[in-house]
This record gives sequence, structure tokens and C-alpha cells, in this order.
Amino acid sequence: MVVSADDMLRINNPTDGTVWKTGVLNFVGWTGNCASMGGDSKMVKVDLVNGPSTAVRYVATLGTLDCSNANIRADMTVPSTVVSGEYSIVVRTTPQQSYTNSFQIDNPSQPAGSPPVTGRSGAGAGTGSTSPTDSAASSTTRMTLSTGAMMVLAAFGFQFL
Repeated sequence: MVVSADDMLRINNPTDGTVWKTGVLNFVGWTGNCASMGGDSKMVKVDLVNGPSTAVRYVATLGTLDCSNANIRADMTVPSTVVSGEYSIVVRTTPQQSYTNSFQIDNPSQPAGSPPVTGRSGAGAGTGSTSPTDSAASSTTRMTLSTGAMMVLAAFGFQFL
């Protein structure tokens, strides 16, 4: 399948240097649309992830967005269970997912280095191979990017607006 640049989202918020706070509205901003997804473009899942590109870990589902037409932003609230640190967002568009640059999340009640609160904080299985981590100290799901997804990231040279 050939993917046109017109059918892709280019995420422009959050970007490197952005700081989101837990428990308040933050926004995901983009240009482009995903109308080629048909009816699915009205409820595209937005996941919070962290870790290196070779071992991205699911953290939470933040909500959904409608990228079917002229919409260019969606408000999201980061759960208070998310520990302060560096994260990225994956917008689960098809046939290619859209990624943000890394950005910071500030949670005064969960500073960096704190153990995460137990229990799942989202509904989240993503694409690629997943293997849940069920230890009491972790409520994340490890996700390994497929070779195809990594090639897409490399092809775009990690250039996000």
C-alpha cells in the first residue's frame, strides 16, 4: 500500500521541550488528516509510551482523537498514576502510526524515580508484539517496534514538526 503524505498526521504538539502536567488538560496538535482510514478515523487511539525506540513501553491510553477532517487538536489528560519523566505519544493511525518527539511529564505527587502505582492505567494493547509485565512494581506493557515501523521512523529521519 502506498501512503500519501496527505494521508499522514504530522504531530506538532507536544514537541521536544514541552512539559505536560498530570491531571489537567494538555493537547495533541497535528496537521494533515487520516480520512483514508474511513470511519475508524473518528476514534483513533492515543497512547503514552516511554523507553528507547528499540523497546518502547506502553504506559497509558490517553484517549482518542478525530482526524477525519479539519480537526487539528484534541485535549488529553495524563493520569495521576504516571511518574514524572520523559515520554512520547503514539497516535494509532493506519497504515502508519504517528509519533511525537520526546517530551516531559511533570507529576509532583510521582517524581521521577518513584515506583509506578500498581494496576493498569489504560486499555492498551498496541501493534507489534507485546508481552505484559505483571510484577507488582510495573503496570506497563513492553512493546517492540516491528522492523517496518522502525524503517518508517528511519525514513522520516525522526523529523517531526
